[in-house]
Amino acid sequence: MLQACTNEVDDLFDAPAQQRLNKDIRAFKELLVSSDQGWKMDYYPSATQAYGGFAITLKFDDLKVTVGAETTENIGQTEASLYSVKSDMGTTLNFDSYNSIFHYFSDPALNIGGGTSKGLEGDYEFIVMSYNQDEIVLKGKKTRNIIKMQRLTESTEAYLQPIVKKREEISSIMGVLGYKGNINGKEISLSIPSDGRMQIQIGTEEQLKTAFMYTASGIRFYQPLSIGGQSLEGLEWNSEAGSWQISNETLSPVMDPVYPRYKRFLGEYTMNYTYGRTPRTVPVKVVMRNYNPADKSYIVEGLPFPLRLQYNTQRDCMEFLTYIEGSCKFAVWEIEGKGSLSWGKGLGMIAKLRPDTDNVYDFVDNGAWGSSQARAIILWSDAGEYKGFGGDTRYQYITLTKK
Repeated sequence: MLQACTNEVDDLFDAPAQQRLNKDIRAFKELLVSSDQGWKMDYYPSATQAYGGFAITLKFDDLKVTVGAETTENIGQTEASLYSVKSDMGTTLNFDSYNSIFHYFSDPALNIGGGTSKGLEGDYEFIVMSYNQDEIVLKGKKTRNIIKMQRLTESTEAYLQPIVKKREEISSIMGVLGYKGNINGKEISLSIPSDGRMQIQIGTEEQLKTAFMYTASGIRFYQPLSIGGQSLEGLEWNSEAGSWQISNETLSPVMDPVYPRYKRFLGEYTMNYTYGRTPRTVPVKVVMRNYNPADKSYIVEGLPFPLRLQYNTQRDCMEFLTYIEGSCKFAVWEIEGKGSLSWGKGLGMIAKLRPDTDNVYDFVDNGAWGSSQARAIILWSDAGEYKGFGGDTRYQYITLTKK
């Protein structure tokens, strides 16, 4: 009798609980479908928000969700796939079938973010935390990140285009170390955001690091921050001044003294070298590859392959350093003497300004190869000279003459 009584009590409590959950699932799905333009989502992949946040749009019908995102090649591009609202630790929103736009953030096979087998480490299943007619708050089942959705009142393209434009404007700025200003008597310093996370120094005693995403007017933080006694959800960007705004205060750029020196090597050149005994003359262009604290580099365009050069800050010159890309080893070659070649780390050649000129650079050994003298670049592989690019495989006695 006692056992039967216990089952009866369980049934009495379970039935209303399941009914409430079913009712919540129906109400939530009706809310998803109710928005004519859909919803905008602030999506943060990775449990540490290491890659920052991304703007996504979602338009639901009874079976499918149509997804757009700031990451697509063509803004306004969308893709439809199946979704579901289920019961699992409460009401959940699940993106069931593969969608190349949405699963871009969670597909471990993509060589982005943390690399192959990790990707951007995002969620495609979410716990519904709360909702009302205009806002939905989710939590990633894997990352535990808080993800917010708001009712969208314009088309996918109209919403995403200004965000992408602002992101490109801000991220294209070079030669700035950071931004500084004063808020309520406190000196504030911002780092340059290169990985979706921003470092903020408040005076000398407090340092914050927060993930952010781009908006049509600047950036929005993952969570509000207290800066200089103010609670801030993000920063406004002043395009004319190239500065950040916090209320009525300005954070002005701190210029990088190295950048003008790096920048002067960009431009069009004539490249002279020999292939065997045959002289070659090729028009090339040196363009920016990366410019950040860890990597100041160039690409030489105009050859059968993009050739990487580094900027040597201490020597104030362009430098070729050996590297491996795929099956090709971009190695140094001695030519004379023993005729040795190597792709050892740190070996290379510097672009040395020819005496009595202001635009002719001869590539000579950088001094890292001991008694050997690098005077050429040779493309190598495990099977010998690498010929996968077509064209020449040996670049001897290289000279760049700037136009």
